[in-house]
Amino acid sequence: MTGLNHFVALRGGYGLTEAARWYPEHGLVFSDMTRGGVYRFAPGSSEPETVIPHRKAIGGLVAHADGGFVISGRNISHKSGDSTVVLLEPREDEFFFNDLGADGRGRIFCGSMPRTDVRDAGRFYLIDLDGTVSVLTEDLRIANGVHADPSDTALYSVDSGRCLVWKFALADAAAGIAASRELFVDTSEYDAVPDGLAVAADGSVWVAMAGAGCVVGWSAAGVKIAEIASPHALTTTLAFGGAGLAELYILTGDNEDYPNPAGGTVFRTTAPTVGTPAPYAEVRPR
Repeated sequence: MTGLNHFVALRGGYGLTEAARWYPEHGLVFSDMTRGGVYRFAPGSSEPETVIPHRKAIGGLVAHADGGFVISGRNISHKSGDSTVVLLEPREDEFFFNDLGADGRGRIFCGSMPRTDVRDAGRFYLIDLDGTVSVLTEDLRIANGVHADPSDTALYSVDSGRCLVWKFALADAAAGIAASRELFVDTSEYDAVPDGLAVAADGSVWVAMAGAGCVVGWSAAGVKIAEIASPHALTTTLAFGGAGLAELYILTGDNEDYPNPAGGTVFRTTAPTVGTPAPYAEVRPR
């Protein structure tokens, strides 16, 4: 089923918007990968504020329980005010880190982007609460959306390069998580790549399809349940938010392949179902 929703454009003029999350104390938080910076629309505000200036290539972010945000890019770091604590540096065969997420325990999961001459070699990492780093997989092509399910028993991760969404069972040990990986859905029926991902309270999984101009929802069993048409083809990320998490924020981008005269734009519409609260990182390295 395809839905044509009423969209409210909050602000345009961005480059490639990514990393959308909603937190009650912050409102909608997101990044601009190409032009730099992290921004937020505070609850009740129609004007965006700059949270982290300048830094580019932030494909993922999570608020930290101690304040500030854990962000990706040239490394994985916890930025709070003027303080920066680096949690993970890329290896020689990695270019940068793209999307990231956290589970209900506050552990961080993040994916690396391999250098152009090392295909299918991106890694999916777990950063545990004490800062210990484990490699869960080593075959990602383009790491993207990461989100745990509402029961905190499963974690979803997108590989845009293969047009796949993976599912992991959240266990105590990294080895158990790594061994549990299974295919959740193959999105190759769309002439597009899966990008940002969000999970609803009913366990359904919603993916922004960059290039197809839509958001697609799958049930927890992997059955497609809905398509939501987006205002622009380059639909990059999404987040449930607002009162009762009953709103859906859909963000779009602007690049050479999908030029957008309005620039990357933040839109708000009514959510097809209620969302889940965004996670908080609780990683505290020694």
